[in-house]
Amino acid sequence: MIEMGNQTKDKTLDLKKVRQIIFDDIDVLLEDLGLEYEQESDNIFMSCPIHEGSDNKHGLSISLSKQAWRCWTRGCHEEFNTDIFGFIRGVLSSKSADVVSFSDVLRYICKVYNVNDAKTKNAQDKTPEVKDPFRDIVKIFQKKKEIDKPPSVSIEIKTLDHSPYFEARGFDRTTLSHFGVKDCSDNLSPMRHRAIIPIYSCSSKIGYIARATKTWLQPKYLFSGGLVKTDHLYNYDNAIEHGQDKSCLFLVEGQGDVWKLYEAGVINAVGLFGKDISKTQAMTLKRSGVTKLVVLTDNDQAGRESKIKINRKLGRMFNLKFPHFSGNDLGVMAVDKIKDNILLKLEGYF
Repeated sequence: MIEMGNQTKDKTLDLKKVRQIIFDDIDVLLEDLGLEYEQESDNIFMSCPIHEGSDNKHGLSISLSKQAWRCWTRGCHEEFNTDIFGFIRGVLSSKSADVVSFSDVLRYICKVYNVNDAKTKNAQDKTPEVKDPFRDIVKIFQKKKEIDKPPSVSIEIKTLDHSPYFEARGFDRTTLSHFGVKDCSDNLSPMRHRAIIPIYSCSSKIGYIARATKTWLQPKYLFSGGLVKTDHLYNYDNAIEHGQDKSCLFLVEGQGDVWKLYEAGVINAVGLFGKDISKTQAMTLKRSGVTKLVVLTDNDQAGRESKIKINRKLGRMFNLKFPHFSGNDLGVMAVDKIKDNILLKLEGYF
């Protein structure tokens, strides 16, 4: 049984109306976000404002007819979703220390398009109330303190007892079994053509990641409803409870990196679900009693930028180690290479 977020049909219709109002006057949004852009026919182009170091003025495009966007330089749309809400969430997240929630995005839209002002004006003028397409959204997401976790329902996803997809990518079946990774086997399920990766916290399953197993299937990753990935560290419970050295953790980007280190004999590895560390994740590490962190982000440009950010945020809290290794992605390295090029060089650090 896996938890999955669900929205009613009424909410879906409301979001369609909200999306249309944004695209009817998208200049208002882009100017409020402080973005420089140019429009060519049906497309709006700009440098991607989500990832750092972007100077390609056509690196991100927004299609007005398809009402979708794409980052051509680093694929930011894969993390935040290709609709306009994902674009806004990505830009707002880049301006803050943490990834903002969906309800934060809706509150921001309400502010930009003066939803509350419009409601007040109708009351003062005593004119017939105009149906506001934002009204139901406001009712749902602006009551008292916002509930960032959407309602979830239990659905049963039929899976195989293993993951042919990740096995084909070089992971051992026993490793995938240890982490509970399985491919969906139900062709009628919305999770078909996806590998299901369960996420645990305090020994309880709190959600899952569904990774596309087909190149044409978008988005590449789906997160179950209510799962805020920046609030958790992948494999944290196991790493703390069963790790070889209680004072040290390996800090990596994703679950595949954790699996590969596990195959190399490292149990105390945790994943960030990305390239940056949130305040919540940092506080989780601080409360754990860990004093040393071995940081193994990817060797590409984004990974190097990630090391700088992690060093800036955690440098005063932990003894950090940034081992150099050949190759770009830890998750695709051979186990022997990890042992020889990384772990042997760390002897004496623990």
